[in-house]
Amino acid sequence: MPKIHRTQHYLAPRVFFSLITALMLLMTVSISGCNGLSNNNMLNKSEPIDIVHPQFSAGFESASLGIVSALDGSGHAWNVAIKDDNNDANLPVSYRTWFYFRADDVPTASALRLEFSGFGFPYFFIPVYSYDQKNWQYFHEDEVTFKPNCTDLTQKDCGLIVNKRFDKTTVWIARTFPYTANDLSVFLDSITDNPHVRIQTLGKSPNDQPIRMITIGDRLTGHSAHSAAADHKKTVWINARTHPAETGPSFLLEGLIHTVLANDRIGKYLRQHYVFKIVPMHNVDGVTAGNYRTNTASINLEHRWFFDEQSSPYLNDQAPMEDKLLNTKAMVPILRDQKNPPVLALNLHSSNSTPDTAAFFFPHFGIDPIKYNQAEQALWQTQDAFIKAVASHYHGKIEQPPKDGGSGFLNSAFPESWWWEHKGSAVNAITMETTYGRAGFDHWISSNDLRELGVAVALAIADMNDASKTFDKDDVSMFSLPFNTELYGKDEGD
Repeated sequence: MPKIHRTQHYLAPRVFFSLITALMLLMTVSISGCNGLSNNNMLNKSEPIDIVHPQFSAGFESASLGIVSALDGSGHAWNVAIKDDNNDANLPVSYRTWFYFRADDVPTASALRLEFSGFGFPYFFIPVYSYDQKNWQYFHEDEVTFKPNCTDLTQKDCGLIVNKRFDKTTVWIARTFPYTANDLSVFLDSITDNPHVRIQTLGKSPNDQPIRMITIGDRLTGHSAHSAAADHKKTVWINARTHPAETGPSFLLEGLIHTVLANDRIGKYLRQHYVFKIVPMHNVDGVTAGNYRTNTASINLEHRWFFDEQSSPYLNDQAPMEDKLLNTKAMVPILRDQKNPPVLALNLHSSNSTPDTAAFFFPHFGIDPIKYNQAEQALWQTQDAFIKAVASHYHGKIEQPPKDGGSGFLNSAFPESWWWEHKGSAVNAITMETTYGRAGFDHWISSNDLRELGVAVALAIADMNDASKTFDKDDVSMFSLPFNTELYGKDEGD
């Protein structure tokens, strides 16, 4: 007989019992699973859970994003700090307003909490969001709360909280509806072939971007923005986006320009009687950089229109390049055009205000003969009539002007200061401010509401030539809102 090793006698039983044990374990797991127990959780209890955190970015035009930090370990709660223009902490606190960023890997099964901090203004507002960076909508009011005790502009933690369960994993979020330099280019492309339009580049910004001007009039043919058909009209000058994130005026201008170009009675009348000179994006560098108030050198262009009184109409060397470019290439030629004299100079802005503040104007001087001379009273009356005309065409959603606008603008270097110095009451030079809230409506103001405001402005310009369209100085029936007692304590150009 062959010799048998003792180890073989013990191997078979061990294998048998190992198989039996494995079979019993499988049966136990199967039964546990049938009983609804989570064996995977039990088996992996010691392993860390892989949490996917949202990714925040600002690598696109007009974007602005400060430091983002997690509020806890869930990946669903984040603090978003509002960024200073150009990261310049020396700028006023009130300049911290604009944000615009993209978030990826956003949770869709639960809400994302965003706590915005560092705002430089104490007014409640509703931000906007988009899933495609084209179609924007407001957050629901139930999803937004303002931080308590946010009444001091020096507070670094002044801000609001957004809680929302998003439908998609990628979302863009902004302070209000963005309007970029590329958006402007798309709009200009849509009107460039119109025979009543000329688009020219006045020059380049400090960052070598084109600063463009739109000229609109009846049959502007040929290579020049001025033609024989334009003679003996009145000129309307409009500039916008001096403060880059004040996007409301861009939508307003779209509505105004479409009205002027319309092939209807109003459009034809406006083109036959006026030449429109419009700079739609004064501070293009600031727009591209995602700034709120300044250019990329942290200069607020609004009150730098420095000129030497009783001297040349050209700005002096203290003025920034962008202002000098508009002055040299557009405003001075308009000033000197005797065939098409300027009658209106609109300076378009947007204001951080209480949610129910509607669009408003900053009129100058008043009608008190003790305080104001004849020319100053005349300008006040012209501006009062224009404001009332806009309100009458905009369902009353314009704030009533004060009884006395004062002369404070003369102490600063605003564009209106320049117009007053060189044309006096002959030019209605005035600032108009859109707002970001409900603005007199029963809803938060939309981009189409702003375009309709542009239509109202165009209709008010048409009224300037109609002697029958006059308003009594005490008539406020065209305003649907009560007088805002807090509004006109604000600084001009806010």
